[in-house]
Amino acid sequence: MFTWQNKPLFLDHKRNVDSEMIENNIDMDDIIECLDLGQEVKKRKRGIIEKWNRVGGSVIIAALEDCGDYWLVRHVGRITATKKKLRIIRGD
Repeated sequence: MFTWQNKPLFLDHKRNVDSEMIENNIDMDDIIECLDLGQEVKKRKRGIIEKWNRVGGSVIIAALEDCGDYWLVRHVGRITATKKKLRIIRGD
């Protein structure tokens, strides 16, 4: 069982998060690292957290929903780290 901030993490199978993880070669350890070290680049609605973390030449994105007793992983992705994306992460 994987946890973050003392709450368990569950994948949202209705949104095919598990297939997104396979397509982008992301595992739960990468998601937890993204949540711990990543930056919130834009504000989402209440209860939704989206963090971006640079790993080498790419950026990992993780979006979570706070469901009270647990976190629901709604989206994961990997994009190329361009200059524009890195400026967004830095907040420039």
